[in-house]
Amino acid sequence: MADSSLTREFFQGPITSLVFFHDAEYLLAGEDTHLTLYDLQSGHALRVGSVRVFSAQPIHGIRLLGNGRVLAWGAAQIAVVSNIEGLIANTTDTQVIVKKTAAPDWIYDIAPSPYDDSSAVLATAHNEVVHLRLNGDDTPVVGSIVSPSRPILYAARLKWLDQDAVLMAGGTIFGEILVWRCYVSESRSEFLAILNGHEGSIFGVDISEELPCQNGTKLRLIASCSDDRTVRIWNITGRDGSHQKHDFAAPRETGFGSKAGLDDGPRAEELRPVATIMGHLSRIWGIKFVQLTEGEMLPESPLSLYSFGEDSTSQRWQLNLDVSPEKVSGSLKHIETYSVHDGKHLWAHAVVNKGDQTLIATGGADSKISLITQPASLTPAASVSTHELLGLGFDEIADTLPNPRTLKSVRGKEIFSRYDFISDDRMLVTTNWGRLLLGTFRPTLEWREIELEDELNVEFQTCYTLQTIGDGAAILGTTSGNLYYFSESQGVKVLGSVPGKIFNISILSSSVGGLTELIVHIHGTSDSQYFSIDWCTGAVVATADIRGIDKRFVAISAARFRNDLIAIGSRHGFLALLRQTGNEFRPILDFRFNTRDAITGLVPLPTTDGQEAPLYFLATSRDTKYRIYEIEDLGDEVRLHLQHEVAAPSGADIEGGWFTQDESPELVLYGFKSKNFIVWNETRREEIASVDCGGAHRTFTIAHDSINHNRVRFGYTRATKLYIFSQHSPIHRPLRYGTHGREIRGLSASGRYIATGAEDTTVRIWEYEDEQCGTKNSGGLRCVASTKLHISGLQKVYWVGDDYLLSSAGFEEFFVWSVRRLDSQYKGLGILCEAVLEDKSPAADLRIMDFDACKVGNGSIIITMVLSNSTLKTYRYTPGEDFHLLARMSYTGACLTQVRHLGVDENGLSALTASTDGHLITWEVSFGGELASHALVQVAPVHQSSIKCLDLQPTPEGFLVLTGGDDNGLGVTTLVPMSDQSDKRRYTTSSRGIVRKAHAAAINGLVLVQRGGKTFGITVSNDQRVKVWRVQVNNVKLVADSYSGVADPGDIAVIGESDGEKVNVVLGGVGAEVWSW
Repeated sequence: MADSSLTREFFQGPITSLVFFHDAEYLLAGEDTHLTLYDLQSGHALRVGSVRVFSAQPIHGIRLLGNGRVLAWGAAQIAVVSNIEGLIANTTDTQVIVKKTAAPDWIYDIAPSPYDDSSAVLATAHNEVVHLRLNGDDTPVVGSIVSPSRPILYAARLKWLDQDAVLMAGGTIFGEILVWRCYVSESRSEFLAILNGHEGSIFGVDISEELPCQNGTKLRLIASCSDDRTVRIWNITGRDGSHQKHDFAAPRETGFGSKAGLDDGPRAEELRPVATIMGHLSRIWGIKFVQLTEGEMLPESPLSLYSFGEDSTSQRWQLNLDVSPEKVSGSLKHIETYSVHDGKHLWAHAVVNKGDQTLIATGGADSKISLITQPASLTPAASVSTHELLGLGFDEIADTLPNPRTLKSVRGKEIFSRYDFISDDRMLVTTNWGRLLLGTFRPTLEWREIELEDELNVEFQTCYTLQTIGDGAAILGTTSGNLYYFSESQGVKVLGSVPGKIFNISILSSSVGGLTELIVHIHGTSDSQYFSIDWCTGAVVATADIRGIDKRFVAISAARFRNDLIAIGSRHGFLALLRQTGNEFRPILDFRFNTRDAITGLVPLPTTDGQEAPLYFLATSRDTKYRIYEIEDLGDEVRLHLQHEVAAPSGADIEGGWFTQDESPELVLYGFKSKNFIVWNETRREEIASVDCGGAHRTFTIAHDSINHNRVRFGYTRATKLYIFSQHSPIHRPLRYGTHGREIRGLSASGRYIATGAEDTTVRIWEYEDEQCGTKNSGGLRCVASTKLHISGLQKVYWVGDDYLLSSAGFEEFFVWSVRRLDSQYKGLGILCEAVLEDKSPAADLRIMDFDACKVGNGSIIITMVLSNSTLKTYRYTPGEDFHLLARMSYTGACLTQVRHLGVDENGLSALTASTDGHLITWEVSFGGELASHALVQVAPVHQSSIKCLDLQPTPEGFLVLTGGDDNGLGVTTLVPMSDQSDKRRYTTSSRGIVRKAHAAAINGLVLVQRGGKTFGITVSNDQRVKVWRVQVNNVKLVADSYSGVADPGDIAVIGESDGEKVNVVLGGVGAEVWSW
């Protein structure tokens, strides 16, 4: 009998339903079979608790009932969950009660009656409305079924009109929307309309409340979305059921491309959409109206809608209506797109107005839950927004100045030239006419002109750079070579001059102890000037010349890494490292980065407290990548070691970055992508802000809060205007972090780290923390590294030791990743692609199905791989020396699917492979000076069809092999060395057996484990079951069997250290789970 000790410790899978609870102070989420409660009131969302609703059915929808109850459904199952407040109170004496029943068909929507707490109706997949009686905490009772016809629906929505009548809108597979009225007490239907026009199946519909109009009437609208990527609005106000006598089941033309005007009943009077618009990049799964706020009326106030798509974005639309007695017409306008999920599919959403804000919760296939906050009203005067964008022309500001000076004009009109934020709420600006302005943002935006001598006005006409150096203080550099200091208390004063045009100023260190260090870069030469300044007074403490750098060097960035080390980055991918001795700077290293693009930023990593802690720095570049280097200071020479190199997922040309000042610092990057300026939290892998500024190649500046990294200000020039974007809080925040967003195909664990490879072509490394090891919300998977270099879906990832990770995919891609822990307060891992296998077939179109690898005595790695054309290859990879092909061979026409080493040394190896013909094959090869061929030792049939997974374990006699097949069978094979072989390279099977129907579908992953001195196999399958088997040579017994929430599992791996009594495994597919047994 199956043992019940198989326990799911952690789940991260698609979010299938969401609803706001308790006046939007909480959010209820359907996470597989569980209903989870999140507290939205705290600064960071808190997971309050979770209750299991169904035994083996994801929750597809949630509706609120009275008295703290909710109604949940999944497929055809219904449950009433009582005492949700028990989760909020978190007391042991209150228990959540779940009462379940079954509906006659798949459920698309349930609408509890607002007039009667004991009544609800549900819509099924066959256009039926079913009455549901709710008697307190008792099991719900399914009542009568009403339907005018039974086509197959893909979406449905219900809306109560009065105590007895319910409006039903159902979207069909053929692109029609059927609108009818159900009278619950009479079990009677009244057909209202067929809405036809979509060119694809209907995936989402919504029915609005009655919308008040200024002429005293009320409108009722329907919104629909489809895989034709359109959103359509329909007016169904005043439909009187004139088509109720029509025989809907009679033959008629339906679906896409139908011809208008055919006299076939309702279509002759079909309603035309009020408005239509195309959006999203693929199918649209859901659509939702936002209620008008109090006092708003149509058509004066536009209506908001939100759509949710397969492209993992949610989009806001504005509906403008023209209401007249004859007809209602309108237009849709796109307002904003919210890209806050990875991968594909937004499966769940909830929208509610709270005060003057709209809260939008989204749940995706990436298992992430995001909360978006937007102004409820689209009227400009109404909003309290999370951010502001001001566009200022100089003429507008000049009109507000009390006594603007009259300056000698230069060519062209006066426009803004250079600017920077000199404090949280002040900005210093110069114009091309030499005017100096100070803007104050709070409480309202006010500008005043800084009084200057005429000579300074002329000088500031050539101001080329302006940088803040402290709170309220700034440095200005001109093309005439002069350097000026400004503060409100001191005014403007000359600091000094340099021999050439100043084209950039780099701040070396922050204003610690009142001193700021900076380097002034001079146009046309590699020489620079060093200044140390008391930013409070403008006094120059020290200056020095920086010379001796290569004459081709064009400096654009600089940073101090230690008391005596300064780095300067160039426009063409070079770095110069200088050692400071007193007031002298001596170049000690010229270094070329892996790019020809500009090194836009240099930032030291937050260091640990130890005296011997390594020194790391971050380098950002316009090639979309950022890099982390370790500095090895040997005294006479300095070496740089690349530890981390990845492209930011935002895809932006990176202009710079910073680390937050937290106990656990996070990395924030910013840069330009297409027409947008993006601020991106790389640690959390989430967008902080995105501004449509017109793209790169413009003057800009950015400022951020030292404590709250979500507060940013961005100033930029566009068409001679100065725009200031101010974000007080992010428009979205994650309530739960996600995974890949696509199917995980490969898993490998090494100590505390788990590597995953998925269909989204990314490799990620996670750190798993058991909830018992930390706080209530600290358990789970935390992404510590992510890289996207593959161009096809991953097939396998595999750790070799703790410092190398190998990955394979389609197009014969095989990468070797170097992984290092950084001895820094920054907790990210260093990962970089150390080698790429270039030995490919002429078409390079094969998939590397599997590989095995292990280190040998000289530090090299022996890798054996199988390809989709049935080829077997063995390589030696030596760090720093690339790959060397040792042996190759081809099997039959069957594709090889699995490979494992049976024994490897520097002289040869033996291997085991599995194939699509269900056979296990043993091989052996000896390495020599020339290319060798693998020798086939034995072929043994085990499965009826393809072997999809394999694991083996050494035994005193040889190996125990466990295989899972496409035939749903679990194979057990033993291998022993051939008796006449002393080197034990030739293995043969001594016994074979198979468990038929071990699962109800193909077995995709398995792993052999030891517990209590016995051998067990843990298997996962497309039937979404996790099973544990006691494995002996002639006896395989099922000992545990549980439902898994991970669909289409791809792999399984053991994590952590086994104590012999408890085993933890992680499995991945559409989501991830951790199980203990």
